[in-house]
Amino acid sequence: MKITRKQCLMAAVLGMTPVCSGTQAQTPDNVDTRIGTLNFRLGFPTDETAQKLFDEIDYQRAVQAYLWAYPAVSFESIRVGLKRDLGLDLNDLTIADNFADPEGLWLTANDTTIYALANVDLGKTGPIVVEIPPGAIVGLIDDFWQRSITDLGLPGPDGANGGKFLMLPPGYKGDVPKTGYHVLQGTMNNYNVMVRGIIENGDQDGAVQAVKRVKVYPLSESDNPRPNKFISMSGQAANTLPPTGMAYWERLSDYINNNPVHNRDLFFMGMLKPLGIEKGKEFKPDARQRAILEEAAKMGDAMGRVMLFEGPERFGQPEPFPGTKWHWVFQVNPVQQTDTYGQIDERLHYTYGAIYTTPALGVMKAGPGGNYVQAFRDKDGNRLDGGKSYRLNVPKDAPAAQFWSLTLYDTGTRSMIQNSGNDSARSSLDELKTNADGSVDLYFGPTSLAGMESNWIETIPGKGFYPMLRFYTPKEGLFDGTWKLPDIELMK
Repeated sequence: MKITRKQCLMAAVLGMTPVCSGTQAQTPDNVDTRIGTLNFRLGFPTDETAQKLFDEIDYQRAVQAYLWAYPAVSFESIRVGLKRDLGLDLNDLTIADNFADPEGLWLTANDTTIYALANVDLGKTGPIVVEIPPGAIVGLIDDFWQRSITDLGLPGPDGANGGKFLMLPPGYKGDVPKTGYHVLQGTMNNYNVMVRGIIENGDQDGAVQAVKRVKVYPLSESDNPRPNKFISMSGQAANTLPPTGMAYWERLSDYINNNPVHNRDLFFMGMLKPLGIEKGKEFKPDARQRAILEEAAKMGDAMGRVMLFEGPERFGQPEPFPGTKWHWVFQVNPVQQTDTYGQIDERLHYTYGAIYTTPALGVMKAGPGGNYVQAFRDKDGNRLDGGKSYRLNVPKDAPAAQFWSLTLYDTGTRSMIQNSGNDSARSSLDELKTNADGSVDLYFGPTSLAGMESNWIETIPGKGFYPMLRFYTPKEGLFDGTWKLPDIELMK
């Protein structure tokens, strides 16, 4: 007898067990998956299947948490590395007084800039003052998620006049000075302050001295702030890279325990809880959690590498020089979100290979600030090999009002390549040989082309590399198609 839908529903209402077509249980007793066969009896998972699936849930969540946490672990690693290797305490500044160089491991630092940076912890010190002197200073303040809170100096509200910035801790209820400060309401405890001294007319010492007039101190000491300690990073073998394995999760736990949890991150905190990482608790993973976290760190790092080198193809954003292999470095914006989604892939693409975001970087128009491009393949679509020789022609009138610089990075460390000359970059500030048409040929390879040593950067056989070309104060030609950078060509 055929049972109608009406009869089936009536039977259910009366508490009977109807046998209705299309209403049979949809879960089979055995499910073949990529992690093996999952077995169910009477619809219930076997003990083995339940454990296997909980392990898989925690593994998948650990991998995604690894990717989500990368910018925070990266900045925490800068804090830890500078304390360990250079003795840098909170509010101290490390300075590249003789430029950064390949001795230190920094995500895509460059050797044409007088950098200085400080780590602050508003939870330990209370409100912090960052004092920027008048002059040619460019700087920023990022939280440890690498989100911009403000620009400093020339691109900031103080401009070339200098000014005082007051950073307030999350939920601060104390007195705030009425005048004299650009007041910033912090949402985290950990922030990184970075400034860059502009070298004008070749005066490197002047830029160094300008940077050394930057001050970072607690508001409580504002009447008589102690002089800041400046520690040179030049020629120093500091390692600021995010660690591998369990050390990655230990740093994430330390960061979480020192900072407020934002609403946007509550789901990730829920993912981490079964893995032993929980706000307000010491990180003591058991053997099961440790095995999952160690495997997830391997997978997460591999995914980060793929997102860096292949992400631009995934994002499908406009490229700087259509038809070439060059990509914009800044695929993420300073707040790391759009009106419709958070830029988790774009953020990973950027922060796996670099540090710091700010409205002054990645600008898509002429004027103050900077924009960068990078390439991971040569003209023929092949990967860049440190055992081979290449040429890049930089056409005349490169669209940079200040200067341009090109730096080569090791694919393994995303830091400046460590070659015998301890020199991984060339710039328009160098004495380069110029072609008759005003263009410049740059050469990359294990040996120099005779007579072109000034235009050559040594690469290392057996290692991959990639270039990043920076345009400081870009001109319109970078954006309107009137200037085009050709691909890197393999020399035969």
